[in-house]
Amino acid sequence: MKAIFWPFKYKDMMETWRKQMIWLANALSYYHVEVKKHPQFICRGLEIPIYDSKTDNPADICIYNHTDLSNIRGNVLQTKVNWFFKPTVPDEIHTTLDELGYGPYSSITYQKPNFENTDMNLVNTFFNTQVKSWIETKITKWKTAFENNILEINERDYILVLGQCYGDEVVTRHDFGDYCNKLEAIVRECIYVSTKKIIVKLHPYMDGRFATTTTISDNMKKRLEQIDKRVSIFTGKINVHNFIKNSDVVILGNSGAGWEAMMHHKPIISWGHPEYRWVSYDLLHLSDLHRALKLDWFNVENQDRYLYWYENLYCFFDQGSAIRRVGELLKNLENK
Repeated sequence: MKAIFWPFKYKDMMETWRKQMIWLANALSYYHVEVKKHPQFICRGLEIPIYDSKTDNPADICIYNHTDLSNIRGNVLQTKVNWFFKPTVPDEIHTTLDELGYGPYSSITYQKPNFENTDMNLVNTFFNTQVKSWIETKITKWKTAFENNILEINERDYILVLGQCYGDEVVTRHDFGDYCNKLEAIVRECIYVSTKKIIVKLHPYMDGRFATTTTISDNMKKRLEQIDKRVSIFTGKINVHNFIKNSDVVILGNSGAGWEAMMHHKPIISWGHPEYRWVSYDLLHLSDLHRALKLDWFNVENQDRYLYWYENLYCFFDQGSAIRRVGELLKNLENK
């Protein structure tokens, strides 16, 4: 059996991805899978042969990064199965490897994972150790501490609406429609159906991670500020943990911040069918927000179980967990 690393999205693996790629290659070798790479695939420290489409036998597995099955079209390597690599929350190490894609367009969005019978003793230990540490250090997948990391939100019992990058695939292709209009509609409906204060934290990279202007976030801030005096909007690189901590409920679309909300045991109202739709309120219609905000649906133990399952049994984060995840996916391949 042969696996190929393919540079469909990014050719040069960032330094923070290097460890995970090496763990993944080692895990494949552990199961006696021959590992090669596309000539343009760069990962410093990953010493594997280059795949030659003219002389090599057809590959069984192709591994892409930061994309999904819907993007794999045209003159791309044809294999039995494709795997998709994507770093995730809570840090720069935890990574998903999925047969469909990442984020909301992944297999765990369509097929309910077996998490509900997880031993609560394991879950409680996880929260009392790992999650406690993540909260105390305010760790994020961006690794670097934001300049306003120590800003404290003095409000209590507010509705928190968390924004996403305007051009991110999770709101342009995994979800669809104009994201800014949806975000504004959510805030307007919150004002209509609730008497609570609304805090909106726009994504630190709403304009794009490498943007030189803040036009989109500035315009969005102005739009939302005009809705009502109960709405407060924050922009820039402020740590999301500061906002989640004292909130009553978190509302968001497809965002990794949902996992961070789970760390704080906060109920989540989501739209766009994210990976955590199984334990959040799946807001199919804006007109249903009034029922969602009652929070009588919230099951904190199930949500805690799901976070434990996701971080420990779905993601990989070291060599051992990479071997475990690759073994699961190889078993799926055998059953096809």
